[in-house]
Amino acid sequence: MKIKTIIKILIIAIISLNLTACEDNESSNKIKEEKEVKFTPSLPMPEWDETNSKKIWNAYKNWHDAKKDPVPAMKIGYAYSEKLHDYEKALEWYKYADSMIALGENSYFACYALQKLKRYDEAISWCKKAIDLKWDKALYQLGTVYYKKNNFEDALKWFSKSYTKGEKTAITSIGLMYEKLRNYKEAEKWYKKGIQESNVDSYHNIGRFYFHIIKNNLKASAYTIALIDTKYTKSSVLRVLQDEWKIPNNIIQKGYELQLNSDEFPIKYKGKLDLDK
Repeated sequence: MKIKTIIKILIIAIISLNLTACEDNESSNKIKEEKEVKFTPSLPMPEWDETNSKKIWNAYKNWHDAKKDPVPAMKIGYAYSEKLHDYEKALEWYKYADSMIALGENSYFACYALQKLKRYDEAISWCKKAIDLKWDKALYQLGTVYYKKNNFEDALKWFSKSYTKGEKTAITSIGLMYEKLRNYKEAEKWYKKGIQESNVDSYHNIGRFYFHIIKNNLKASAYTIALIDTKYTKSSVLRVLQDEWKIPNNIIQKGYELQLNSDEFPIKYKGKLDLDK
């Protein structure tokens, strides 16, 4: 009797374990199903592009996944934009992705594509949508769109917001907007602020600013010379100073010495100018 009882107990235990395992598998499958969220687009999916699919295959190979997932759809759009510079096709994919679910990054890319297409009012709408979705990169992009529309006041507003959110490149754009608005004191202040942050574009803009606006060839030379061996070669800088701006060599030499010896210039060019060559 004891042996039979033990056998019965073992059989019951095995059945119980099997049932528990089945329940665990069912629970696991339910969790997987919950994680595999699928979206239903409200726009038709762009047709298969036989010609260009091979050129952007790394993104385009996810075409089937893009039927129910906005992320691969967005990536295909980005490939059209950045690899093929086909902004119309890129926009088609961005809008399709958005029809599944609105994503800040996707709206930002749509804004950029529309800006490239010079459809600025539409671009503004998409950038604002990205901002509402907490995609802060769209702040600078929106400033750029307003700048393209020659709306410098609104451009300044959005560049300033972008800068407060940590977009350091916006500092030069703020200076440029003040320059466009003819507030030269503020423009100079922001260019110099950018220089203190070692922003190379601020050096470029303030050199041009001193030449064209302030008419100070000495400082124009100094700030432009400081750019040598950063983004610009010595020959390209001298071509601007000598050939385009027609600044005399003695002023260029004084500008070289100014940037070399003054604390006003965090970036300095210490090599030879070879002005006599």
